[in-house]
This record gives sequence, structure tokens and C-alpha cells, in this order.
Amino acid sequence: MGTQTLLYAGIGLLAGLTAGWFGIGGGTIIVPALILLCGVPYHVAVGTSLALIIPISLAGTATSWKLNTVDWKIAAGCAFTGMVGAVLGSFLIQKVPEMVARRAFAVFLVYAAWRLWAK
Repeated sequence: MGTQTLLYAGIGLLAGLTAGWFGIGGGTIIVPALILLCGVPYHVAVGTSLALIIPISLAGTATSWKLNTVDWKIAAGCAFTGMVGAVLGSFLIQKVPEMVARRAFAVFLVYAAWRLWAK
């Protein structure tokens, strides 16, 4: 196995761990790791992260379901609009210059971290 393959596997493991522990992983772990550690362009990192969300989420959901920690009413209420938002966001991000998208993402991460820390 090559170094790049091991790096991708490590990113996947970290994303899975944070998904199961915090309910995050795709955007907050995979996107920055692919960009900073692997040199993947921002738009490709975002698209790749979206593709990885499905298997990671299914694995975490199965475990959470067994532990009875899924509120299916909330999930159903957010699912359709979340899918619509993902489609729209995927189209819109292609229109934004990479540096603008990267900076907006960094601001979002800093704001989210600050809000979580403050509580």
C-alpha cells in the first residue's frame, strides 16, 4: 500500500470517528485534510466529501439506531430539504472562485468552533 493510500485511509478513519463521536466528519475533517494534506483542489475535496458522507453516515446511523439515539421525526423533517440544499449547494459552489470558497469555509469553521466553545 502506498503512502497516499494510507493517508486517505487515515483521513477516512478520522472522519468516521468524528462522525460517530460528534455527528460530523464530512466537511469538517475530510475537506480540510484532503486540501492541506493531499493537495486536492477545494471543489474536488467538497465533491469527494459528499460521496463519502453516505457510507460514513449509514454506518453511524446503524449503530445509533441500535442504541436508540436517532430521532426519526427530526431526521424525516430535515432529510428532503437537506437533499435539496445539497444539490443547490453543489451547483452554486462551482460558480464561486476557489479562494473565496476556502475562506468562507474557514470562517464557518472558526464561527462554529467559537459557538461550541462558548457554550
